[in-house]
Amino acid sequence: MLNLGSVLLIAAACLILGRLLTIPFITSDRPFGRDRLSLYFASLVFGAVVLGWIALVLAEFGFFSLLLLSILWLILVLFLSIWAVRKRNKIEPITGVADQAGPPVEEDTLTPAQTDLIPPNNSNRIWPNQPSWLQTLLLILWLIGAGILFFRPHEFVIGAADAGVYVNLAANISQTGAIIIQDDTLAELDDSLQSTFLRHLPDQERASEIAPSYLFPGFYVTSARTGQVTPQFYPLHAVWQAVAHSLNGVWPALLMTGLWALLGSLAIYLTTREIAGWEAAFIALLGLTINALQVWFARYPTTEALTQFLLWSSLWATLVWLKQEKPLALWGLIAGIALGEVFLVRIDTYFLLVIPGGILAWLLVTKRWQARHWWYFGPIIMLTIHSFGHALGQSRPYFFSIFGYGLNLLSSFWILPVAGALIGAVILLVLWRYGNRLEELKKYQRPLAGMAIIMVVGLVVYGWLIRPYLSDDGLVYQSWYGGEEIPVALNRQNLLRLGWYISPVGIILATAGTCLMIWQIDRQKAVILAAGLTFALLYLWRIQANPHQIYTMRRYVPAVMPFAMVTSGYVFGWLFRQRRGYRFAGLFLAGLWLISLAISARGFIGQVDFQGIITQLDKFDEQLSPDSILIFNSQDQITTGDVLGTPLNYLYGHDAYSLRDIEKLEPDVFHDAINQWQSEGREVYWFGDRSPLAKLGLNSGQPVVVTISGPQLENSYEHKPQLVGQVQWTLEVAPIQ
Repeated sequence: MLNLGSVLLIAAACLILGRLLTIPFITSDRPFGRDRLSLYFASLVFGAVVLGWIALVLAEFGFFSLLLLSILWLILVLFLSIWAVRKRNKIEPITGVADQAGPPVEEDTLTPAQTDLIPPNNSNRIWPNQPSWLQTLLLILWLIGAGILFFRPHEFVIGAADAGVYVNLAANISQTGAIIIQDDTLAELDDSLQSTFLRHLPDQERASEIAPSYLFPGFYVTSARTGQVTPQFYPLHAVWQAVAHSLNGVWPALLMTGLWALLGSLAIYLTTREIAGWEAAFIALLGLTINALQVWFARYPTTEALTQFLLWSSLWATLVWLKQEKPLALWGLIAGIALGEVFLVRIDTYFLLVIPGGILAWLLVTKRWQARHWWYFGPIIMLTIHSFGHALGQSRPYFFSIFGYGLNLLSSFWILPVAGALIGAVILLVLWRYGNRLEELKKYQRPLAGMAIIMVVGLVVYGWLIRPYLSDDGLVYQSWYGGEEIPVALNRQNLLRLGWYISPVGIILATAGTCLMIWQIDRQKAVILAAGLTFALLYLWRIQANPHQIYTMRRYVPAVMPFAMVTSGYVFGWLFRQRRGYRFAGLFLAGLWLISLAISARGFIGQVDFQGIITQLDKFDEQLSPDSILIFNSQDQITTGDVLGTPLNYLYGHDAYSLRDIEKLEPDVFHDAINQWQSEGREVYWFGDRSPLAKLGLNSGQPVVVTISGPQLENSYEHKPQLVGQVQWTLEVAPIQ
C-alpha cells in the first residue's frame, strides 16, 4: 500500500498544481463551462506536464532531487494560491453537471450531416433518460477494476532490454541527480581493462562514431577516459520513474506505468465522449481496459503508457480548443504542451508535427490566424526545440542511431514522403484558393470522402486477406542485437498480428468506425483521423522487428490500438442515436466486441513476468559487501553481466563488469586493479567459471551458488505468445582473495 500510496501522492501533487494553474485562465468573461470531470482531468494533465518538465530540466542540469522538486512545487503552489485568493471575486464558479460537454458547437461551420451527430443542447447524452450521476458511478467502478488490472507490474529490473534500462536509469537519476552518468571506477581503469570490460560497437553501427562502446546494453560509453556513460532513450519517462523511486524505491517506479495507463485510458474515454457520447465512450473504455496490449503495457515499464496519456490528452484538449470553448487559452495550452512533451518521451513521434502543421496551415491560408493561437503552437515549438537540444546534448548516440535508421528507410521508400508532400501541397493549394469560400468545397466532400473510404477498406482487405499470404521468395532477414535474425517479410502479417490482440471483430468495427468518421468528417474528427491513421499506416506497413512478439506490439499501444477503440466506440455511438432497434443492435454488437477482446486477452491479464525476482535480488545483494566490484566471466554477446550486472550496478550500488574478451586481459594490470580496489576496502567478486583465476595467479574464497528465477511469457515471434516458462540464472560467486 505504501508503494501505491507513493504513486497516488504524485498524482495528487499534479492535480493540486494543475488546478491552481487553471485559475488564472478562468474568469467571469472566460468561464469554464464543462463538467467537473473535464475540469479535474484537465487540471491533472496541466500539473503533470508542468511538474514533469521541471523535473526533467533539473535532471538535465544534474540538480534533480525529490527535495528540490518538492520545494519548487511548494513555491508554485503558494504563489498560485495567493493569486487565487486575490482573484477569487473575479472567477466564476463551475456550474456544469456531470453529463455536460460544454457550450454549443459552432454549428454554422458544419454540414447538415455533421450537425445531426450533435446531441440536443450538446449534453453528450445519447441514450434517453439516463440519470446524470450514472456516468460518475460507472467511472468510479471502472477506476477500481482498472487499478486492480494495471497496478500489477512486471518485475522487469534486469538489463539487456529496454524496460530494464528505463528502471535502472531512473534509479541512477534518483541517486545521482543527473541523466548523464559519471562512472569514476570506469574512468580509473587502465586502457587494457577498459578494452576488456567494454563491448565495442561494430563500425556499421551509427552510434559508434560518438560512442565506440557500451558498458551495458543501453548505456553507451561516450568517454572512457572520463567515465562518461550516456544512457539510451529520451528521458521524460525515466525522470518520472526517478521521482517515484525517490519516494520509496523501485516498486513505485514500476507502478508509474500503471498510473499513466490509467490516465491514458481516461484521456481516450474523454476523446471518444466528444464525438460519440459518454455511453459509447464508456463501452470503448471497457474494451480498452480488458485489451491484452493495454493491460500488458500498463505493467511493462517502458514509455508506451506515458506516450498514450500525453498524446490522447492533447487530442482531447485539441478537440475542445477547436470547438472554440472557453477558456480558449487554457485548452490551447494544455493541448500544445501535452503534445510537445510527447517529443521528450519518444524519438519516433516527430511525424505528429503534421497535426499542428496542418492546423497552422489551415489558419494561415484561411486568414483566421490570431495571436491567441500562440497558446497552442508556442509550447509545441518550444518543447520540440527542447527535445532536439536534449538529443544533441545528452542523447547523441541514440539520436543519430535512430535518425540514421529512419533516413535510410525513407531513402529506400522515398515514394512515401514524396506522395505525402504532394498531397499536402494540393490541400494547401485548395485551401489557399478557396480559403474564404469554404462553403463552395462542400459539394466535393462526399466524393472525396467516398474515395478515402474505398482506400481505407482496400488497405484493410489487402493487409488482412492478401498481404500475409504473399510468396516467401527472397525472404530477407534482419539482424537483432541479441544475435538472432528475423524475417523482415513478416511485416506482411502486421495487421493480422494486431488482430490477435484486438480480435477480428475489433478489426471490422475499427474499419467501419474509421469509414463512418471520414463520411461525417469535421475539424474534430479530422484531428483524430490524422493521428490514428498516420500511426497505423506507418507501423502496419513496417514495424521495427524484435524476436519477442509481445514486445514488438508495443508500438501499437500509444495510438493504433486506442484509435481502434475510439473508432469502434464511434460506431456504437452512431447506432445508439438511431431508432430503438438500432440501439439494441448496438448493445448486442458492443457485447460481442467485449467478449472477443476478453477472449483475445486470455493468458495476458493474469500473467506477471519475473514475479519475485526483486525479492531474490534483494536477498542476493545482502550477501555481497556494499560498494563491491563484480567481475562476470562471460563472453556471450549478451552476458549474464549485462542481464544481472545492470541492476546490481544501478539499483544496488555495485560496480559490475563483464569480461568481454578474456584473451585481452593482462594479468599484471588486472592484479594492480584488484589490489587498488581491495586497498580501498572494496570486496571483489568473481562470477562464473573460476578456472581462469589460476592462470591469472589469483585465489578465491569458498564459492556460493545462487539461483535467480521467475516466470516469463514465451519469447515467440511467429505466433501469438501463449506459454509461460521459467527463466533462470545460476551463478557461482566467489570472493577474490
